[in-house]
Amino acid sequence: MFTSSKLNKVQEILSNLVAEQQLLDQYLQSIPVRNWNTKTTYKNWDITAHVSYLAALEDLAHNALKKKGTDFNKYKGPKGLEKFEKEAIKKGNDMRPQDVIEWWRMSRASVIETLAKSSPGKKLIWWKNEIDCRTFAVTKLAETWAHSLDVYDAMKKDYEDTVRVEHVALFGWLNAEQASKVNKTKYQDLRIELIGPEYKAWQFGDEESDNSIKGNASDWCRVVTGRVPKGHKLTLSTEGDFAKKFVKFNHVKI
Repeated sequence: MFTSSKLNKVQEILSNLVAEQQLLDQYLQSIPVRNWNTKTTYKNWDITAHVSYLAALEDLAHNALKKKGTDFNKYKGPKGLEKFEKEAIKKGNDMRPQDVIEWWRMSRASVIETLAKSSPGKKLIWWKNEIDCRTFAVTKLAETWAHSLDVYDAMKKDYEDTVRVEHVALFGWLNAEQASKVNKTKYQDLRIELIGPEYKAWQFGDEESDNSIKGNASDWCRVVTGRVPKGHKLTLSTEGDFAKKFVKFNHVKI
């Protein structure tokens, strides 16, 4: 059973998720229509593709929460995600930029409403993985944050991290085992110690672990979302072979 403190923590995550979504929404509205076809470094997608993908993910999330993920039946097999991406982008390409934003707004609102009413421990299936609603909420925040970076970068605008990256950092730690599987690395327990914006300190994992990663939270968040800029020198320090491999070879983009 979840305590009131854990329930409050989930509400905090959802509040931060909404803030992250609104920040990107507001910035998107400032981008001239002619620039929505600007390419980004993520799969060479343009801005329309990014927002369409986020909107379609929200539709898929709502289905996972309300209908046990029946829509995943359309995306089975090794190329299921690729099919999903193509369908999402095609739908967005047939819409005006403002309509794509409205699609994303309506879809994400439905997910927030459903998550707010769900128990933090409720399980759902997300791309073959069973996770609880708390983990799912930080996953949604990490997705929004990562694609925001892509959009800002494409427009040559700096993105200033906030204390909300605490939840992206948590996502990275929670997803470390799955990321290791994708990268074909044998997973070992990780201790994460980070300093974030406003000198906030965050720690995840067993402090007795043989593998640890310490340093700047923004760097850690970019590693775990596959958003390390080309040529960027990470400030993270590592202890243990697995920790070194994780930072060096973690290329799982979300």
